[in-house]
Amino acid sequence: MTAIDVGQGDSILLVSPQGKTLLVDTGGLPQWMHSDFDIGEDVVSPYLWSRGIHRLDAVAITHAHSDHMGGMAAVLANFHPRELWLGVESRSPELQKLLEDAKRLSVVVIHRKAGDNIELGGSTVSILAPASNFGGSTLGRNDDSLVMKISFGQTSALLEGDAERREEQLIAREQPQADLLKIAHHGSTTSTIPELLAAVRPRFAVISSGVRNVYGRPRMEVLNRLEQSKVATYRTDLNGAVTFYLDGQGVSALVVH
Repeated sequence: MTAIDVGQGDSILLVSPQGKTLLVDTGGLPQWMHSDFDIGEDVVSPYLWSRGIHRLDAVAITHAHSDHMGGMAAVLANFHPRELWLGVESRSPELQKLLEDAKRLSVVVIHRKAGDNIELGGSTVSILAPASNFGGSTLGRNDDSLVMKISFGQTSALLEGDAERREEQLIAREQPQADLLKIAHHGSTTSTIPELLAAVRPRFAVISSGVRNVYGRPRMEVLNRLEQSKVATYRTDLNGAVTFYLDGQGVSALVVH
């Protein structure tokens, strides 16, 4: 699992033991920045090519915010994934345009809900949220986030998107112990609640955030919480891209500059 350095956003690459690939989010710039820089074309795609990846098995959009899906159009065009996974389908124009792109490129769109278990090349992806009875969304709220746990042997990683307190409380009830936690919402105080940390008991954590971002994330309260829980924490704003190897028995981290 690699947390790609996309600045203030999320993009997580998973490569299974048998070489199957799942890209969760693609980073992206908010529209108010009025920039021609395309995170998907100029950051995520070159990273994937550098890994020798030319086709993705699946991509996932955790929720309809630009810092998670803004680079997806370029990724769809460049890597022609077989599947696109969604949780709650927002009616945001940006997401609807991506779904049109997916249809044009013959990408199969699959809606994932809590309780789904997907075999991915020798590993298992378990969907923990959103709940199957979660209604539609017009704005792509953070608590719509697609949350998944990836397991191989005795090792696992929990990816939270931008899940906030309400969703984390529900997830914590499932006791989703995991070795590695992708911190929700870039280290915001809305997330990484003590109940979730107590349930997950991670040994490692990774935070995807931009250098000197305007939101002041990750917040010191969250970093202190992780330190008190003795979690070895990596940050893309300090470490750049970070790769974690889950070999079925243990987890190790490699900082990739």
